[in-house]
Amino acid sequence: MSQDANSISAVPTDDPESGSTWVVTLSAIIILSALVIATCVFYFKFEDKEIDVKVINPPDIWKTQLKNEQLAQLDVYQKYSVTAPDGSAEPRIRIPVTKAMEFVIAEAKNPPKIVVVTPVLAPASTGTDKK
Repeated sequence: MSQDANSISAVPTDDPESGSTWVVTLSAIIILSALVIATCVFYFKFEDKEIDVKVINPPDIWKTQLKNEQLAQLDVYQKYSVTAPDGSAEPRIRIPVTKAMEFVIAEAKNPPKIVVVTPVLAPASTGTDKK
């Protein structure tokens, strides 16, 4: 049986409803425009804050020096003392961070052995004890 042009007419060949297509398209354009504008606003606000921090209010020299000194202390062994509340000086040793991490890893790999102590009950009296 051959098909002719009249038998294919049951298949819809026109475009989908144009109203819903326009609504979806305009909504997508509005949402995309809002995202682009919001991205621009956030970018330029962040840029202004960076300019304020780095150019208008540069970090103080003493803060930078203190930070560099503290970072340098993280890489060397050092002895120092801490004053206790009772006034006595307690000696302490500062070790590099990398060495401290190695100690923690080694301790985690070899956990201390747990010793379980079970109490031993005293023998019950048999009633043969004489006074």
